[in-house]
Amino acid sequence: MKVGDLVKFRRHNKSPCGIVLEVIELPNSPHPSQPDRRAAYIQWACKYTAPGNYQLCILETIDESR
Repeated sequence: MKVGDLVKFRRHNKSPCGIVLEVIELPNSPHPSQPDRRAAYIQWACKYTAPGNYQLCILETIDESR
């Protein structure tokens, strides 16, 4: 996953689409059951989904940037 990719939530029936603005590594894992620290700052195309950092493991790429 890289900047400019269009993404959606991996396990969500009617997932909103968003664009990756930045790929980061979190300083700490969010929870012991979620050790992956890689995340992306996502701007969603849905006013009900807050922009912010989301772990890469819960996202799916819809369309890759070039």
